[in-house]
Amino acid sequence: MNKRTQLYRAIHIAIGCSMVSTAAFAQETPTAIDTTVEEVVVTGTHIKGLDKEGAVQVVQIGRDDIEASGATSPIEILQQLTQTGGGGGTFSTATGGPLSSNTPVGAAGVSLRGLGSSATLVLVNGRRVSVSSFARGQESFVDVNAIPLSAIERVEVLPSGAAATYGADAVAGVVNFVLRDDFEGSEVSVTHGNSTASSDESKYNLNWVWGHKGERSHTMVVADLFTRNAMYDRDRAISANSVRPSQQGVYPSFNDLYAMWYDQTQGPDSDGCPSDQFGMGDFGEFCEFNTNAVSATQDEYQSASIVGTFNYDISDKLEWFNTLMIQASDSRGTSSPANFSRAPFDPESPLWPDALKNDLVEEGSFSPDAPTSEFSDFYGYPIFAWGKFPDPRAVEVESESARLVTGLRGDVSGWDWEVAANIGRSESEQRGISGLYNSEAFYNASLGNLCTDGSVVNRWDVDLVRPGASYGAGETCEDMGKVTAWYNPFNGQSDQVQAIDQFVRTDATRRGESSLYALDGNLSGSWIELPAGAIQVAVGAEFRRESVVDRPSGEALSTTLNPEPVLGFSSTAADAARNQWAVYTEQMIPLATNTELQLALRYDHYDSFGGDTNPKVALRHAFSDAIIFRSNWSTSFRAPSLAQIGAGTLLSSYTVDCSVTPGACGGDASADGEALLSEEVSNDQLLPETATTWGAGFLIKPAAGTELSIDYWNIEHKNLIGVEEDDFILRALAGEFPVVEEGELLPGQPGLELAGTTVVDAHFQLTNLGWQKTSGVDMALTQSFDTDTLGSFRLLLDATYLSEFDKLPSDVFGVVSEAGNYTYPRWRANTSLRWQYEDWTATLSAQYVHSYRDDPSPRVLEALGVPDSAVVEVDAWTVFDLNVSRDFDNGSWLSLRMDNLLDEEPPLVLGTSANVDQFNHNSLGRFLTVTYGYAF
Repeated sequence: MNKRTQLYRAIHIAIGCSMVSTAAFAQETPTAIDTTVEEVVVTGTHIKGLDKEGAVQVVQIGRDDIEASGATSPIEILQQLTQTGGGGGTFSTATGGPLSSNTPVGAAGVSLRGLGSSATLVLVNGRRVSVSSFARGQESFVDVNAIPLSAIERVEVLPSGAAATYGADAVAGVVNFVLRDDFEGSEVSVTHGNSTASSDESKYNLNWVWGHKGERSHTMVVADLFTRNAMYDRDRAISANSVRPSQQGVYPSFNDLYAMWYDQTQGPDSDGCPSDQFGMGDFGEFCEFNTNAVSATQDEYQSASIVGTFNYDISDKLEWFNTLMIQASDSRGTSSPANFSRAPFDPESPLWPDALKNDLVEEGSFSPDAPTSEFSDFYGYPIFAWGKFPDPRAVEVESESARLVTGLRGDVSGWDWEVAANIGRSESEQRGISGLYNSEAFYNASLGNLCTDGSVVNRWDVDLVRPGASYGAGETCEDMGKVTAWYNPFNGQSDQVQAIDQFVRTDATRRGESSLYALDGNLSGSWIELPAGAIQVAVGAEFRRESVVDRPSGEALSTTLNPEPVLGFSSTAADAARNQWAVYTEQMIPLATNTELQLALRYDHYDSFGGDTNPKVALRHAFSDAIIFRSNWSTSFRAPSLAQIGAGTLLSSYTVDCSVTPGACGGDASADGEALLSEEVSNDQLLPETATTWGAGFLIKPAAGTELSIDYWNIEHKNLIGVEEDDFILRALAGEFPVVEEGELLPGQPGLELAGTTVVDAHFQLTNLGWQKTSGVDMALTQSFDTDTLGSFRLLLDATYLSEFDKLPSDVFGVVSEAGNYTYPRWRANTSLRWQYEDWTATLSAQYVHSYRDDPSPRVLEALGVPDSAVVEVDAWTVFDLNVSRDFDNGSWLSLRMDNLLDEEPPLVLGTSANVDQFNHNSLGRFLTVTYGYAF
């Protein structure tokens, strides 16, 4: 029995024991109700007891809002916030997959203001969490899916710089998950949901919450089981068919690159490519492939989680507190089949169909230099193939995470203090389950070098750098008394010998680990008495050690002689550890009875990058009880993430844009650039990122039950760490990086490879790029009112306007304005009307995403018959949701939620291969969720 199975079983047992536990504790004498009001720490400060309507904007999502949302994971809650939009920064399992362009399967990360998940600090109960063991490319992030939603009391979002308070890396702000810790009794809830489409996207959630308060202690346990089926692009009309299908299909195109001019494909007349997929292009015949028919829109996912808290009052002024979180998850991501390009095949293979052989001979007969008259004319020379493997690339990821926080808190002479130890760990293992092919074994099988027992003969010498082969006239498998394991590229590639599955297909297992060890302490209280009140102060210190190790399979590591060991599959490696320590202080100074000044200063030190001091200044002024002004200014310092400082070689892909880098295309700006099987390599000279944040706004309460907030924010982020491919190509061509002939660039060495005057390979280097600047306005309106006969109502409207999102990737390109362009809508808005009457609650809500400019490739526009100069707009999108629930007298409740009530289809987005922008829209359609709960 593996650890994951043990954990699943343990949670089932825990839920089953809840009845017994509840019955036992029900016999105890009830205690008196505690009327003490506990001072809490508001996100944005370490000082206890400050007004939540303080100098810094804080967005709070309470337990009632979480339950009414119908969400089953934290990322679903966060994606509904208008502050998390913009680009692809906030990601979920809907964008996961095995490719370098995908996000890690089963994982989800949050980004504030579109600045990326590495610029957003994620906390649990105000303390750090270990990063995901698998990075997103080379960007470390916290996997918020590892936090069970049923254990969350509220989510606090500080959507502005908070480096001086929580850490130098809180560039865009903080997301703090506050766990439930005061529950008493026992409750079980069961949730089932599914779309109203004919496909099955069902999800199930079972959770149990138990809490007991003793004379001096409080114990709580939350157990959660969740499972969800996958959804595929083919399951929705808008994404079922690619706008421009791939011209490499499971019926490959063949060309000997010598006698032949046009490619030849096994066509409809010879039981080959279906007639509706058969076509003729610039290079000859092809059989197109609709990748959307096999790609998953969202992962298949299941998880099991346990969260436990135990607090014990050692004395009236000393408490021991503990939190334990354990989660195991299993997910599967599926993408399109891998391509093979210029794959050499032996013309003497006995598998060649007669009709295709005749077509190859006929095409070769037109050669002025070496016309062919019979198929044997090709013997001794490879015939190259461009195609796609028949099975989709799919990987399964098993992850386990654990977190333990234990500490003491109390007060001495009116000063509150707290110390704690924080230990976190995450482990993941990724295994290929289909569509992964070892390139060397594949080429050996295509050339007749592979025998059915796995041994290899040297009849052909294989060149893995730029796939090719030369005939060596060596022994065949049959000469050695064995049988050749020919790869069969014909008839849809469905008929293969068993040896192909044994020796050519691979699982390319990848393993990752991350850990966090931290100690922290703080002290807060009042010290100097001023006319307007006492100065509130907090001081604290923190030490932490973090490490990440990401080990790809050895067979997936690139080498000089084999740059793409697993065809169409990315691998990444990282190995890094560092120590960090910090000290900080905060003061809240009452300048007048209606004016507060908040000052914070934090020094962070990294053993690999030195230290940096970051201040924060915030001002709150109440013109009256109805009008409050607030403003803030701060700086940030983000050292390169662990995945960046310890980066190995990341195998990736990139298609050269000749219009931007004509020098990479022989000087022809109108040419189609090469599809590069590229690398991203590390850089020991990376500098930290820095940022400056400021904002100002008003909180207005014109009448009882009415609240309006308007906040402006502005963030300038410099020295960004990343890869800008076009800029790198231009700099390399200008002499900054090596430019060598094909096959001469060493793995891990930045530079370009040229075939003649065309770039055919690139090793892009992580570097400090230019800057990005974003600004905008958040607006929120809350209106509550009660009636005598119809119950109470609450109207909520919040919106974010993206005024600017400008980037300067490099001086070569100048400033790029993203606001209003591809995946950066200017407006995002949510509104809801909640009604409560006796035991009934209903919420009608709407989510709005503004239109933005699409970014289709020239090939997509050509396929649609649209001029290259056309400006394509993505339509605005509005969806309505409805939630109805009722509480019953016996302690049970029932709720029904309908997401996308009107089954509104998302707008067509040509800039994505799936036709849908899954970061800003959703193709799931109408989704019904039923929850039944019972409290004991």
